[in-house]
Amino acid sequence: MTNTSSQRPIVQLIDILGKKWVLRILWELNEGPCTFRELQSRCGDLSPTIINTRIKDLCATHLVYKSPESGYSLSQHGNELIELFYPLNDFANRWIASTVTTTQPP
Repeated sequence: MTNTSSQRPIVQLIDILGKKWVLRILWELNEGPCTFRELQSRCGDLSPTIINTRIKDLCATHLVYKSPESGYSLSQHGNELIELFYPLNDFANRWIASTVTTTQPP
């Protein structure tokens, strides 16, 4: 699965997700399948080399797959993982809103 030395699945997943830009790429793929160029556009200023490296990592770990018709997509495992991000996204939206409206801790 990966070059991690741990046999514990959670540590293996943390190792994958801890790589720089992996979470961003997964989140952008949540918008739907896309070609490499479309993914690059979604990711803004990420270099093509970084995107290519991370996409290869994500394909190797079966979180993303490449289809000749539609390009890169989240796999079933990738979609399951993204579902876990929705509560974090909700928190992030509340957190940002609170930092804009107040300077005092809640």
